[in-house]
Amino acid sequence: MFNDSRYRRNVILLNMNRGFLYGDGFFESIRIVNGMAPLLHFHTERIIDAFSIYQMTPSFNINEVLQKSIHEYHTDGILRINFYRDGKGKYLPEMDNVVFDYAFTPISAIFFLPETFNLQSALTNAPRMQGSIGIYPEPKPNVPWMTVKSLSSAYYVFAAKYKQQNGLQYLLIQNSKGEICEELLSNLILQIGDRLIVPRRDCGGVNGATLRYIASNYSLQLTEAIVTFPDVEAATAIYSCKGSTGVSKIK
Repeated sequence: MFNDSRYRRNVILLNMNRGFLYGDGFFESIRIVNGMAPLLHFHTERIIDAFSIYQMTPSFNINEVLQKSIHEYHTDGILRINFYRDGKGKYLPEMDNVVFDYAFTPISAIFFLPETFNLQSALTNAPRMQGSIGIYPEPKPNVPWMTVKSLSSAYYVFAAKYKQQNGLQYLLIQNSKGEICEELLSNLILQIGDRLIVPRRDCGGVNGATLRYIASNYSLQLTEAIVTFPDVEAATAIYSCKGSTGVSKIK
């Protein structure tokens, strides 16, 4: 437990929390497996990116915060940390300081990351979670603050409701140009022929920790390209990259 005024885990903030009132912040979901966070480095990268995108100034060491938070838990689960701007003000904040809280949810879902040299071969071992795939008709805004996990999540709430109402297991997200940028809050890898294709980084998709890991280790084996729904239909395999489960095969 932190002895720190910035840490507000046990304080009810319904009337003063800018994250609650204005969605003025972001969150990060970190999978813990056997007391370890396999993607911690890449989650840290994304948090630092998000501070810059949101023009927020932390007065704490993010590495120390993450290490202390993770070390509290020794079972499998997801640690969610919410970061939001401190202070008052309405839409215009009075300051850019950061406060945070966190919560832990136990889960037992399989977590898989490719580790061998050949990515295409390694992906054959990914868990199979295949199901019906559709596309959300409402385009996602291609803006920097939606490449991280914003606390202002109305777009994804309505997308998730659309997915449920249409009986889909997976919902592809497109930008205003009709380019597929992600699967609902997860990244995609498409196998078309002998190529492994990921949507271009400038198409507006979420910049996830699992894809950061894969790009860091297998960049020469990936092709960035514009992806459309006909590409999805033509793909011989599609993989979902999500921080909570790693990589899974969805087609």
